[in-house]
Amino acid sequence: MSRALSPCWSVSKSVSAVSTNQPPRSLYAGVMLAAGLIATACAFAAASAVGGSEAPALQTALLIFVVSMLGLLPVLVRSAEYFGLAVLGSSVARLLLAMFAALILTEVGKFESRPVWLGVVTGAGLMLLIESATAIAILMSLERKKAGTHAGVESSSTC
Repeated sequence: MSRALSPCWSVSKSVSAVSTNQPPRSLYAGVMLAAGLIATACAFAAASAVGGSEAPALQTALLIFVVSMLGLLPVLVRSAEYFGLAVLGSSVARLLLAMFAALILTEVGKFESRPVWLGVVTGAGLMLLIESATAIAILMSLERKKAGTHAGVESSSTC
């Protein structure tokens, strides 16, 4: 019986394809939650360091915490092919939402602009760095697993 028709080979290939196409959602969610808390603290510290009242620093920290939760959206993605795109989309959405909210805080809320913008840039920038590094590490790991699995399946002629 040829390898292409062997039921054992096709089951092995299917199982390995399913296991390699799954990004570690719980790990990514944990890292994003921790990154959100760290970014919130850094945003508060940056906004406070510039001076002014405590209200802009608190509002900026709250803003960063809320928009950092958009980093959890890629957890909903099931396959590795779309995981990177989901990370990119959530990053862009988070940055745009943070900038829009900072504009509202400074123009409508009449908060001092320097602490708000410094806090937003610090928090959102930190989230972007952590999220990008985590996503790259996860995607590289998935690619290594995929490459190792396919090489092992092709070289094996028995179950």
